[in-house]
Amino acid sequence: MTNQDLRKDIQFRFNGETLYVVAVTPSAWNKMRTDILKIESESFPSSLADNEETLHELVGSPTAIFLAFSVPPSNRLVAYIAADLLEGFPDIPGVTSDPHFGKKDSIYVASVAVLRDWRGCGVGTTLMRQCLRVASHKGIKRATAHIDTGSMSRIQLTMKALKSFPNWYGTGRTFDYVEMVTEV
Repeated sequence: MTNQDLRKDIQFRFNGETLYVVAVTPSAWNKMRTDILKIESESFPSSLADNEETLHELVGSPTAIFLAFSVPPSNRLVAYIAADLLEGFPDIPGVTSDPHFGKKDSIYVASVAVLRDWRGCGVGTTLMRQCLRVASHKGIKRATAHIDTGSMSRIQLTMKALKSFPNWYGTGRTFDYVEMVTEV
């Protein structure tokens, strides 16, 4: 799927504005970097936030799915999702014990981040659905993620919790390692 395919394919309306899904690619990184880093810092405590180098490496992975919501006419980004093959995240708790680790048949959703003013209206869930759809088009049948236990009921996707991790990265919150099918 190309950026053009994504723009025609999915739009989301909020407060009279139309958002478009765009692929974050290595060639587009320099134009999108500032917005992505702002979304990252506003979305996560420092113990969970990725740094610029980590995000740039993910954008550069040939197997990554990195999508963002763009608001025309300025094309500013208000949310993004980043995922890659499960095997790319061996240092994340629970990933290497996943029975699919090493099979290259699953993606790990590393991050879903939304600017504060755009939260609670389905932007993150819509990006997740699009990411799962892109993964399915690539032949990936399964996705995993760590999701705050308190957020699972708000996300309107079918998920199965595989394991819980209390005090996730020192946040004092419990995160569940979940699996989802990519055919949404």
